[in-house]
Amino acid sequence: MKTFLPFLPLALGLTLGQASAQTIPNGNLDTWATRNTVEAPTNWLNTDDAVAASPLGALISVKTGTVTKSTDFQQGTFAARLESKTVNVPVLGNIVAPGILALGNKLNANSMYPGGLPFTSRPANMQFYYKLAGTNIAGDKPTARVQLTRTVSGRQEPIAAGELTFTTTADNYTLATVPLVYTSSAAPDSIHIGFASGSNVSITTVPPTSSLTAGTTLLIDNIAMVGVATSNRTALDTRSLNVYPNPSASGVFALQADEPALRAAPYSVLDITGRVVRTAAAGAPTAAPRTIDLRGQAAGLYTLRLDTSDGRTVVQKLVVE
Repeated sequence: MKTFLPFLPLALGLTLGQASAQTIPNGNLDTWATRNTVEAPTNWLNTDDAVAASPLGALISVKTGTVTKSTDFQQGTFAARLESKTVNVPVLGNIVAPGILALGNKLNANSMYPGGLPFTSRPANMQFYYKLAGTNIAGDKPTARVQLTRTVSGRQEPIAAGELTFTTTADNYTLATVPLVYTSSAAPDSIHIGFASGSNVSITTVPPTSSLTAGTTLLIDNIAMVGVATSNRTALDTRSLNVYPNPSASGVFALQADEPALRAAPYSVLDITGRVVRTAAAGAPTAAPRTIDLRGQAAGLYTLRLDTSDGRTVVQKLVVE
C-alpha cells in the first residue's frame, strides 16, 4: 500500500549493544497465533488484516498468505517471512500482493498511521535483522518504516520518523539501522512500525494495482528500539526564522533568517505522515529570502526542518491552504 506508514530516510549509526529504549512487544517475533484463519505474530498485523480492513475486503474475502512463520531465524524460535505473491482476486484477476507486517492489534483503515502500540520513549534508532532475496529488489523497493506519534484533540501528530528502502539482496542475516529524525520535542504516546516486501503497490484500492515481482522475500527478526535521541535533534528554536506568508494560499513560502548559517542551511519539508515532499541542499549565504515551493501539494499541515552546519535543528510548521 502506498500510504502504509510512509516515512523519511536518514543515516546515523548505533548498535544493539548501546542503551536500549522501550521494548517492542513480541519484537523477537517468536509468539504467533491464529487470527481469522491466518497465523500471525501476536501484537502485529499482516497483509490479510490490511486487505480485510480495506474496500476490497468489504467486497471479496481474499487470503494472500504473504506473511508466514519461518524457522529460518536470526535468534530465538521464529522469524517473519514476508513474500510478494500472485493472488487471484475474483472478478478483478491476478495481482502481486506484498508481504506487509505492521505493529499493532487493530488496523484502522481511516487512520493516517495504521496500527500502533503505546510507546513513550524517544529512541535514536530502530534496529532489526533481515534477509532479502529477489530478482528485482531495486524496482520493488522493500521497506522498513517507523513513526512516533502523539494524540492531540483526537488527532495523531508526528513526533519522529525513519525509513529504510532496501536496494540489494542479503543472503545472510544482516543488522539494519533505521535512524529517527525528530520534528517535535514532545513525548510520543504511540509507535508505528511497518515492513513490506515491496512498496510499489496499492492492494487496498478497487481495483488494486501492483508492479511488484512475485517471489521477493524479506525475513525479519529481533526488532528493537535503541539509543536515546540527543537534544540537538529536537531543538525547536524558531526565534531567528521567518517563513511567510504562513498560511500560504499558493503553496509558495519565503524563508528569511537573521543568521547566515540558517539562511544557507539544507532543508526538508515533511507532510503530516512524515513523508519528505521537498528537499534543498545547502545554499550560499545571502540576504535575499529563499523560496520554498509546495505548489502541487495537498492543503494541510507541513513541517519545515533545517539542519545547520553547527549541528542545530530548526523546525517550523507550514500551512498550505
